[in-house]
Amino acid sequence: MDLRTWMEDKVRRNYDRVLLVFEGKEYTYGEFDRNVNRAANALAGLGIGRGDKVGIMLPNVPEHLYTWLGSMKLGAIDVPINPQFKGKLLADIINHCDLDAMVIDQEIYDDTRREVDSVGRKIVYSGNGLRIADEGVSCLSSLMDGTSGENPPVTDMKGSDVASFIFTSGTTGLPKAAMLPHTYYIHHAEKWARIMQTSREDRFFCPLPLYHVVRVTGFLTAIASEASFVLGRRFSSSTFWEQARETGFNVFAGHFAIYDMLLNMPEKPDDRENPVENASAVLPRCLDRFRERFGVGKCYNTFGMTEVGFPCIVVLEKGDTEDLCGPPGNDFEVKIFDDADEELPEGEVGEIVCRPKKPGIIFNGYYRQEEKTVETCRNLWFHTGDLGYMKQGNLVFKERRSESIRRAGEFVPIDHTEEVLRSHPQVKDAAICGVQSEIGEQNVKASIVLRDGETLKPEEFAAYCQKHLPKFAVPRFVEIIDELPRTPGTEKVQRYKLRERGTEEAWDLGRR
Repeated sequence: MDLRTWMEDKVRRNYDRVLLVFEGKEYTYGEFDRNVNRAANALAGLGIGRGDKVGIMLPNVPEHLYTWLGSMKLGAIDVPINPQFKGKLLADIINHCDLDAMVIDQEIYDDTRREVDSVGRKIVYSGNGLRIADEGVSCLSSLMDGTSGENPPVTDMKGSDVASFIFTSGTTGLPKAAMLPHTYYIHHAEKWARIMQTSREDRFFCPLPLYHVVRVTGFLTAIASEASFVLGRRFSSSTFWEQARETGFNVFAGHFAIYDMLLNMPEKPDDRENPVENASAVLPRCLDRFRERFGVGKCYNTFGMTEVGFPCIVVLEKGDTEDLCGPPGNDFEVKIFDDADEELPEGEVGEIVCRPKKPGIIFNGYYRQEEKTVETCRNLWFHTGDLGYMKQGNLVFKERRSESIRRAGEFVPIDHTEEVLRSHPQVKDAAICGVQSEIGEQNVKASIVLRDGETLKPEEFAAYCQKHLPKFAVPRFVEIIDELPRTPGTEKVQRYKLRERGTEEAWDLGRR
């Protein structure tokens, strides 16, 4: 089944029931679908059709959902891009994906005109309702206002067709564009709804960016449940529980770092007086404290990745402390391999690998990166790059195998970040590594070697990084050293030695 058929069936069954809630305004399934149709017809009017690629650089607003699903109804491919991307990174991604159109927020467009110039059809979204007058640039609201809310003509779509490119970790080189088919979205949304036993009576909430597969655990799982969905513009630990009480959401599609933030907030007498009953992506180390303090009934952990969805999902029990991800469902095989791709016995740590038992529930490969696709899927198993072990049939996550850095829910593109740091006029060489953060993820630490006779001021370097890097990639800590430690012969940077140096002697740019 394709995503359009699946969605339109849900709309018919729930036409007058509330689907979307955004900043105090409610939209029924029928109203929402008509807005999706308006976006689809607007794009079709610009010549977008089957197989075309539509970039989306929007915040969490309903128009992001309309553009995504409107593209899908045409048989086009949506390509959501992190709005924080800028400069060469953004330009390279746009060129790599051969975008046919770009729907972009006005403020982002103002700062990235040069990078998006190569896209033939540029459509600007302005949240304040202003009409855009730039030559060759269309206004999304004007286009949608002038089109029909009726369904666009049906295209010949299959469940195996690519619906989206979702970018995944770019530890080396560009972030990779994982090609996700229609059936991937349907399968994993229905899987989450089935495991959480959610229904029409539930209301979901997700404030996490829609350019990630959280669009599955949040919005599409709400659709699969025929429930309603509260779209948060962004996450705020200080207003989270107030939002819960105001909107009545009882299912939270979260991310593990969020629970540390909530637990770090000052305790209040009414902490348990909230409607939240289910929360996903909770790490076991937070479980007992989170449930006891806030009274949340069921908490779920998962092992998931953009490329393969969610092979393992588990309901956590009181006292769980290991990073338990649960047993694989009847849709996946999950094993632990050594470096020779031989299976390891239970309890031994190795690389987590998996493969589907059903067609169309993982990615179709990386767009224009066939070698990386073959490498990752070698010997008929998807190699996750994560370490773990099996315990009584359950997967336990240990750590990332690669030297990746995860900050604010994003994987930092190491090669690109280091290239930007080395481009500073006073910097001769640079490398980054991840160091422990107070909220469970990592902070970025940069080690830089200055050119002979040069000096550098912390505030100047911070400003340079903020101008040229996405916010999540800007180093929190910066140390100046004489030379980078490298492996003899290969000259590979030994990041573990940089990490071992700690941050005591480094500038803390986050405190300035």
